[in-house]
Amino acid sequence: MTKRPHVVTLWNYLSRFFFLLIVPLVQAVFRAPFSEVAWSSLPGVVAVVGIAFFQYLSCGYGVTAVEDSGRSLSILYWNSGLFFYKHRILPADCVASVFLRLNPILDLFGAVQVMLDSPAANAKRPSLTLLLYKKEPMSWWNQLRKEITHRYAASPVRVVLMAISWSNPASGLLVIGLLLNRAGKLLGEELTRQLYGIYESVNQTQRLIAWGLPPTVAIVGWLMALGWFCAFLVQFFRYAFFTAGTCPTGTMISRGMFFRSRQLLTDQAIRAVAIRQTLMMRLLHLSSVYLHTIGSGKEKGDRSLLMAAANTQELRYHLARFYPKESPYFFSREGMTSIRPPKNSLLSFLLVPLLHAAAIFLLYALFVRYLALFSPLVLFLLVFPMYHLLLRTAAYRNSFLAEDDTHIAACGYVSDQLFTAVLPKSAVQAVVIRQNPLQRRSGRCQVRLCIGTEKGACFDLRHFRVEDIQQLSFLWEETEQP
Repeated sequence: MTKRPHVVTLWNYLSRFFFLLIVPLVQAVFRAPFSEVAWSSLPGVVAVVGIAFFQYLSCGYGVTAVEDSGRSLSILYWNSGLFFYKHRILPADCVASVFLRLNPILDLFGAVQVMLDSPAANAKRPSLTLLLYKKEPMSWWNQLRKEITHRYAASPVRVVLMAISWSNPASGLLVIGLLLNRAGKLLGEELTRQLYGIYESVNQTQRLIAWGLPPTVAIVGWLMALGWFCAFLVQFFRYAFFTAGTCPTGTMISRGMFFRSRQLLTDQAIRAVAIRQTLMMRLLHLSSVYLHTIGSGKEKGDRSLLMAAANTQELRYHLARFYPKESPYFFSREGMTSIRPPKNSLLSFLLVPLLHAAAIFLLYALFVRYLALFSPLVLFLLVFPMYHLLLRTAAYRNSFLAEDDTHIAACGYVSDQLFTAVLPKSAVQAVVIRQNPLQRRSGRCQVRLCIGTEKGACFDLRHFRVEDIQQLSFLWEETEQP
C-alpha cells in the first residue's frame, strides 16, 4: 500500500523557487499595497505553490514483498515527479544504515527526516530521503533500544574534552589568540614608553603605528579565539548526550542537543574501526573511537563517533563488547607479521614542519629588515610547526603496519591526528604504493589502504621501506584478485 510522506515534504519543492517570488511580493506590499507592481508577481507565487502541491500529491512510498529463490524479500519503493516521473527501489537487505534526524522545526510539525543508505549511495546524498510522521519511525527506534545488549554513554566532561581537542584547525587557537592579544599590549606599552623617552626623534608615522598596533593585534587574536569557540560549540552540540549500543541488528548511535540524530549501522556498513588522537588528547591519555562506514557522515566534517575521549581501560572494556574480533588488535600485535619505518627515517617524519619553521624564520628576518615593529608577531607562527614536530615525533615512535590471516592493523598520522585502525582484510579494496624521486633513491614509500566506502576512505602510512612492505601477504592477495 502506497503511503504519502509528511506534509512538510511540500517545503522541499517550495524552497527551490518560493523565496525568489515571495520576497519581492512582500516588499512591494509593504511599500505600496495597492500598486500594480505589488500584485504583479502574485500569479507566479500561486503557480509555484500549486505546482509544489501537485508534486507532493504525486509522491508516495511503500513496502512490498517479492519471492526470490524460495525466500521473501522486502522492497522499499518511492514514487515522485509531476512532470518527470521517478520510481526508486531499495531492497531492505541492501540498506547499510538508517539515519533519523530531528530538530526543533521538525518537532513543531511532528515530523522526522529518515535517510536510508546503501553501498550504492552517492558520496554526498543518501540512497533515499523521506520526511515521515514522527510516531512510526520513533516507535521502531524505541523497539530496537529494548534489544540493546551493551550500552556506552559518554559523560558530559568527556564530550567537552573531545570538543576542545577536535575544535581545530590548529587545536590551540584560543591560546594563540590570547598570546597575540598579550603580545600586542606589551608591544604597545614598550613602544609608547620609548616614544615618551625620545619623543623628539620619533616621526608621526611611528607614533601612529605604536597607537594602532595593540588594538589590531588584539582584534586578530580575539577573532582567532572566537573562531575556535564557534567550532567548539558546533562539536559540543553535535555530540552532546552521546550514547551507543549494540543489538542484533547492528550498532545504534544517538547524539545531539538541538539538532538530534538517531543512527543504526548494520554489520555490512562498518568497514573499519579506528582510534584517533590529537596531540592534546595523547598528553591526557585519551582517545576517541570512530567507525569508517558505508552511508554515514553526509554532513561536512561529520564522523561516525563510537566513543568520546575514553581512557585505555574504557577502550578495552567497551571495544571488547562492541567489536570483539577487532578489539585485541588495538592493544597487542602478538601473532601478527609487523613492520615499522626504519630507525633512520626520523628526518623524513620531521622534514615538512622543519621546512615550515625555516620559512617562518626567513619571514622574521625580512620583517626585522623592513618592518621591525611587527617582527615579534611573526615568531608566534612557530606554534604551528612546533605542534607538528611533536606530533610527527610521536608518529615516528608509534607507526606500524601489521597483519594476520584475517585482519590488518595500521598506525600512522594524518593532518594533525594520530590514528590506529583495525580492518578486516575483506574490507580492503585496493592498496596503492607511492614513491617520489627522493623516496625511490632511499627505497621508501607511502602505502595507502583503500576501503569500500562511498567517500573513498583510506589510511595513509608513510616512510616505510618498500622491501618490508613486499613481505606482507595482503599486498599480493590484492594484486592477485581479477
